[in-house]
Amino acid sequence: MPMDGFTLSFMAKELSQTLLGGRVDKVNQPEKDALVLLIRAGGANHRLLLSANANQARVQITSQTYENPMEPPMFCMLMRKHLLGARLLEVRQIHGDRILALVFDAIDEMNDHVHRTLYLEIMGRHSNLSLVNEKGVIVDSIRHVNAEMSRVRTVLPGDDYHLPPTQDKLDLESRSPEAIAARLTGLSMPLHKALMDIFSGMAGLCSKEVCAQIGLDAATPVSELDISLVSQRLSDFYGSQFDQFAPVTLYDEAGMAQDFFPFTYRTYPADDQKPMPSLSQAMDAYYLGRDLHMRMQQKSLGLSRHIKNALERVEKKKGIMLDTLNQSDAAEQDRIYGDLITANLHLITRGQESVRVQNYYEEGMPEVEIPLSIRQTPAQNAQTYYKKYRKAKVAEQYATEQLVQIEKDLLLLETALEDLEKCQTSADLGDIRLLLSQSGFLRPDASQRKQKKPQEGKPYRFTAPDGTTVEVGKNSLQNDRLTLHARGGETWLHAQGIPGSHVIIRTEQEPSEETIFFAAQLAAYFSKGRNHPILPVDYTLRKHVKKSANAAAGMVTYTHFKTIFIGLTPEDMARILKMTGQA
Repeated sequence: MPMDGFTLSFMAKELSQTLLGGRVDKVNQPEKDALVLLIRAGGANHRLLLSANANQARVQITSQTYENPMEPPMFCMLMRKHLLGARLLEVRQIHGDRILALVFDAIDEMNDHVHRTLYLEIMGRHSNLSLVNEKGVIVDSIRHVNAEMSRVRTVLPGDDYHLPPTQDKLDLESRSPEAIAARLTGLSMPLHKALMDIFSGMAGLCSKEVCAQIGLDAATPVSELDISLVSQRLSDFYGSQFDQFAPVTLYDEAGMAQDFFPFTYRTYPADDQKPMPSLSQAMDAYYLGRDLHMRMQQKSLGLSRHIKNALERVEKKKGIMLDTLNQSDAAEQDRIYGDLITANLHLITRGQESVRVQNYYEEGMPEVEIPLSIRQTPAQNAQTYYKKYRKAKVAEQYATEQLVQIEKDLLLLETALEDLEKCQTSADLGDIRLLLSQSGFLRPDASQRKQKKPQEGKPYRFTAPDGTTVEVGKNSLQNDRLTLHARGGETWLHAQGIPGSHVIIRTEQEPSEETIFFAAQLAAYFSKGRNHPILPVDYTLRKHVKKSANAAAGMVTYTHFKTIFIGLTPEDMARILKMTGQA
């Protein structure tokens, strides 16, 4: 669920209990809209994520490891200057809304203790993260907002920091029955909408749950309720939940995390909610991998568009080449016309528009009428037909050669488009860019040209039920590296006859049937035939897999293979997706 003010209040309490007094040891900015602080507190290291992402803005302690850029952004460098070595003094939610303030005791250039405050504003596409000094001046923000972008409020370095405009709503600290009753009196809307209107930072899902917690129908109009009773129940509920809360993660039937809550929600089946040690861990169960997958999709958007455009061009070229081949019958007719004119020159005079002659190329030698040019001699007409024939044959040969290359290009582009879904790191994306640039579909990246050796992506690594390691290539280049560097006695698998990942079972001992089946499921899942009800998967020893000198990336031949038939169920797919960390 989006982190509304109600959920944020629980997170603020959790962060206070875990991090207060902790020292900032590291500052990283893995994404343009996210900051990660490594805070040493209570004898342990905690990775605090502060995300201002428009779709997944949040704050939490996370176990997720993030890939940091080669060169830290300027905002990151500035945060390191002001926050490294600082101690966290206070975690404070502002007015019960979706704004969190983290106050640090830092040391400035003069060796004096000063306060630095990080304000995280969780407000959809307006989300932001700003560092403010002890005078209330913005040191910098992760997203600059100038006067042209907002007429209400600018967020720029050197400006005084002002909180976003407040709404006239109650925060959770103002939860006295009298205050709640005063707000509810006179309202006629459904109760759950009234709660959204009177309480700060309360989302629709949360307001319906609160109604269920206090034993009232969310759709009942406020005017039909006992205001004093409702107000007392709301006040009691907020007090009891903040004293003791038990975070949970919501799972679907396939075991995929669907949401997270600060306590067990009555609006969802209790059996689908798994208790978690902390709200941060409940959020990790939901976001772990999903966040990186979403960001990777954003990063690959431009590359995906480029591949699709290239596919469209190649498909168009294929259509032209096929049309050229379809005209080969007409070309043969031109040759026959040339032969028939040459054989009957004595019957033709210049100026004729056509001539009827016997076609000795067909059984029974029927008569055929051949169009002629009145401006040409009979011999010249024959040469014109021969010239058209030779031109068509050259075009046919060219089209035949081009179609071979076109099929290779289509396979490369379709595979690259499918491989984008498997990318987990910038290095994985770099592999695909490198392959496309080597094939002429993409200009070499200027940043890659500066690097002595581009960073190589790593294959998926899974553990079979018996503990054997199984590796899976994410793209054609990784398939090559994985297969060609494997030992001869290791087992190699691939979906039969369709594009897909190379799979290596990392043992030279004969793998168990259970491990072969597990690896075959991976080969089926990471192939174009994933949804086929019964998919043949071939497996053989690596020493029987060969690659031709001029073969495209990922293209191999193999012998001495056996075949296993795999049919993946939705549960199988969900389990494998979860193992990749993208669930």
